[in-house]
Amino acid sequence: MSLLTVDLYQSATNPEKFLALPSGTDPAALTGPMVFDQDYGEVVRYQEGFQFDPEQAYAGVDAAKIAADILTVKWSMYRRPR
Repeated sequence: MSLLTVDLYQSATNPEKFLALPSGTDPAALTGPMVFDQDYGEVVRYQEGFQFDPEQAYAGVDAAKIAADILTVKWSMYRRPR
């Protein structure tokens, strides 16, 4: 699988929760993430234009699942382990 350029956002109410979106996507235009978890109702930009490699290991997160979510529903919610 090729690299994906994503923007990463962090929940303003729970700093362990993150949202990955295709680069340039406005998180305020999405309703899906906050329907599943209200902690995603307010997010702050964590990193812009991140070159995400689904085959790489990233601090204990399931990179393949994040990539699959982005390619199918255009967003992915995940937690970063402590």
